[in-house]
Amino acid sequence: MAYRIFMSHSGDDAEWVKWLANHAANIGIEPYLYQHDQQAGRYISDKVQAAIINSSAVVVLLTVNSQYSAYVQQEIGFAEGKSKLIIPLVQPGIDVRVLAMLTGREYISFDFHRPQAALATFLNYLRDLKNKEEANQQMALFSFATLLIVALASNSK
Repeated sequence: MAYRIFMSHSGDDAEWVKWLANHAANIGIEPYLYQHDQQAGRYISDKVQAAIINSSAVVVLLTVNSQYSAYVQQEIGFAEGKSKLIIPLVQPGIDVRVLAMLTGREYISFDFHRPQAALATFLNYLRDLKNKEEANQQMALFSFATLLIVALASNSK
């Protein structure tokens, strides 16, 4: 199973989000950008909620463009309600009051003037999360296989 991330952002930050998503994809992470998933006739809110549910984590790019976005805040709230890991990338200078449900949560500082430092931290963190999830999946598969072998051995006696 792929390690999927939902990317919450303002449309005004689309180029930065594409940049982040491309780098994430290069290390085997599957980024989800709703605007790249056209589903004519479907409600965007339904599509976004399904994508959040099917993601391992939600990455929030919180900038001067997105800090007051109702969509970004609702995506954060929905992700919280589904107990999803939320990874905030926060532009320096954001009013801490707009962090709302993210208050007190650790975040990665994303300075548009020096984005490489944030990118390196972000990618290392995603790589670690992906490796942990893959290890947990392998352990679960091993446990299932062991139980199956024991069950088959018991039935053959």
